[in-house]
Amino acid sequence: MALVHFEEINPESCWGIWKIDESEEQLLYQLNPGKTDLVHFESIQHPRIRLESIASRMIVKELTERYNYEYQGIFKNKNGKPFLYNSPLHISYSHTEQFAAAIIHTEKPCGIDMEHIQEKMMRVSGRFLSEKELQSTGNDLEKICIYWCAKEAMYKLYNLKDTEFKGNLKVSPFEKEKRGELEGVIHVGSFLSKTEVQYQLFGEVVVAFCF
Repeated sequence: MALVHFEEINPESCWGIWKIDESEEQLLYQLNPGKTDLVHFESIQHPRIRLESIASRMIVKELTERYNYEYQGIFKNKNGKPFLYNSPLHISYSHTEQFAAAIIHTEKPCGIDMEHIQEKMMRVSGRFLSEKELQSTGNDLEKICIYWCAKEAMYKLYNLKDTEFKGNLKVSPFEKEKRGELEGVIHVGSFLSKTEVQYQLFGEVVVAFCF
């Protein structure tokens, strides 16, 4: 389909959402991937996950070209953080069934996550939320999903080894809105940092990003 949502956060960054209506063949034709991306796609056995992965790179390509850089593929460091070939832009992307999302920043590392609002998040919330965070959700499924996406975005931003969502990533209590800002803290070993996480409810999915 192409971008169904696009926002310029500031002159240095933007993000967007892609709704996946295309077939794998259609997306590959639009992306025209190089060898590195093709090898990555071929390593994915599940058809739906492979389609979402192609869409993720397609939206990264779209956003990259808005800053007048040619998309030449993606590589990852040893911790799995993605980088663009031959481009100084910082990227992050995420995908879930039917959707892909990405963020680009010209100067700073960034992180984004997207998840469907689904009951299983309620069942596993104790694995990634502290007692204080659990109490603040009031069993609100949307809030639980916002917490998860915020922590996942922070994890992608900092890319620190041995980060535990429940113990090392904290999000301050908040009043849920359709879109808002959260205060996040990461504390891993001697590393301590605060960051602002922005989130948005987009139909049946939650998106959160930070930089």
